Amino acid sequence: MAERPSPYPLYVRKYPRGWWLRRGPYLRFAAREITSMFAAITSGFLIAFLIALGSGPSAYAAFLRLLDSPGTIAVSSVVLAALLYHTATWFRLTTQILEIRLGRRVVSRATLIGGLVMVWMGASALVAYLHVWF
Repeated sequence: MAERPSPYPLYVRKYPRGWWLRRGPYLRFAAREITSMFAAITSGFLIAFLIALGSGPSAYAAFLRLLDSPGTIAVSSVVLAALLYHTATWFRLTTQILEIRLGRRVVSRATLIGGLVMVWMGASALVAYLHVWF
């Protein structure tokens, strides 16, 4: 059965292309989503590292030389900054949607962010320890 067109005109508001660039929350959301692609770049680096590691000593040495090049260091610096921004915004977002109750009291957002940062630092310290000693 065919649908009949409405006798009333449909109003569709026209927005300029960059309307979201002038609104802070939308801009921060877009930045957080864009920085998630840098996590994919990091995953790609790690997969390439594992492939080079499994391909033998010469491939591993070539990969390390690639990582030591100025271009790769610059890209890694940009990726690190993007991942730090992504992590910080993710922690802020987590405190907006997560509510932890201890009895009748609610844990404050500052405490939640502090706890997340402490777990992150602890995991980083554990990885650094295992990297240095094993």
